[in-house]
Amino acid sequence: MTVPPAWLARWARLVDCRPGEGRALFWSFAGFFLLLAGYYVLRPVREEMGVEIGPDKLQWAFTLTLVGMLAIVPLYGWAAARLPRRVLLASVFGITALVLAGFQAWIAGGASPVAALALFVWVSVFNLVVVSLFWTAMADSFDHAQARRLFGMIAAGGSSGALVGPTITALSVHAVGVHGLLLVSAALMMLSLLCILRVVDDHTRAEAGRPLGGRVLAGLAEVASSPYLAMIALAIVLQSVVGTFVYFEQARLVKAAALAPEARTQLFALIDLAVNLLALGLQALVAGRLMQKLGLGITLAAVPLLLAVPLAVLAAIPVLAVVLVIQVISRAGTHGLMRPAREALFTAVERESRYKAKNVLDTVVTRAGDALGGWLHAAAGLGTPAVALAAIPGALALAWLGIRLGRRYQQKVAETSSESESGGEVPGA
Repeated sequence: MTVPPAWLARWARLVDCRPGEGRALFWSFAGFFLLLAGYYVLRPVREEMGVEIGPDKLQWAFTLTLVGMLAIVPLYGWAAARLPRRVLLASVFGITALVLAGFQAWIAGGASPVAALALFVWVSVFNLVVVSLFWTAMADSFDHAQARRLFGMIAAGGSSGALVGPTITALSVHAVGVHGLLLVSAALMMLSLLCILRVVDDHTRAEAGRPLGGRVLAGLAEVASSPYLAMIALAIVLQSVVGTFVYFEQARLVKAAALAPEARTQLFALIDLAVNLLALGLQALVAGRLMQKLGLGITLAAVPLLLAVPLAVLAAIPVLAVVLVIQVISRAGTHGLMRPAREALFTAVERESRYKAKNVLDTVVTRAGDALGGWLHAAAGLGTPAVALAAIPGALALAWLGIRLGRRYQQKVAETSSESESGGEVPGA
């Protein structure tokens, strides 16, 4: 069957895909689709574990997650310094699948409190690591202009997978059990790896295929010494703190609703469905155009500015429905607009920063922000209206940082373009 040329022209206008880019876009889309499908198979289970742990104890779960990140970062730094890109990808995804298989054997007879906490922490750790590595590979395979045009559509692959994942959970959990879902997730992770390798194999330069070398903790040092990376780190912390405040209020109000565990899990799955439907639309139809026409700064600032309104409503009407609306707007906006724009920021840094500093930002800094938000929430002991009012300045500060980052990105692109004209290489080219 031949596709009519008119349909091909419409599709090309929709995704803004140029000649020679279709293959890489397809495998990138498929890789992120399978990766997030694998994660979202488990997410409703993780959310239920969070409610079971209890809103008054979640800060400990977030702290243990941060400890796990701190343990993994030196190992990742060692691997990134010594392994070629292809081997690094295969190692990280392979270990993730093996650990999930180990958890499947552990909880096959029922999850103990220790196993439930360990699973919550591991899912919180591994999803950031593998997603960070995926976007690192993308930033290493596409240049500045391609990132602004295509990263929104690639992110849409993830949101499509995030719609499929909860559906798999809902349809198969009674047949395979909670422990069986871990093997389903592991299989999807490995299929994702195969797709990602198709992209990096087709876009490998001699320099990009070699190990990075350098120090194991180089990523931490780069974040501390680079004003650009430090600004990204501050933005990530602010976003995590605001998000954690809302997450804790969601857990508290859901707990107060006295729903059955099955009903809570279903509610979380429905939230995921709403989030990912909205995010998919933003990624496919809005993100790329917004980044090209208004720039990364406006794209990064749009969601936190929008959040200030429902947060003010929550301060006046502290009910679960408003919290759920905020969760949908926040998470969909993060996945649909802020994440593609943030990933595009890394096309303006050197290759070592993509693999080392970026991983530190996406993992340790993110979970440090979660832990900080959890302890601030616990220490303040505020009610829902006060929590909402406290989150508004954080959202506005995040919007201001987004605009500043967009301006700094433009400066770095201009600097690297000048270096390229003088004989240097543009990062990501």
